[in-house]
Amino acid sequence: MGKHIRCARCRFARPDHNASTRKWTANECGNRDSEYYRALLNITLGGGMLPVITWTGCAWGEPLVGGGVL
Repeated sequence: MGKHIRCARCRFARPDHNASTRKWTANECGNRDSEYYRALLNITLGGGMLPVITWTGCAWGEPLVGGGVL
């Protein structure tokens, strides 16, 4: 287990094309070790669609190469 990495800076955050719409790209966790695996990372508790990933992340995350942000 590594140090805490925010989802927006994690290499496992990826687009979920099945949940996306024409105007919004859903992002999900692709890390099988994470408690957030397959969870949508840019939605609110009420189901609202957010333009960016706001989740705080977990200890299983790994930083993006180059430090980019989704």
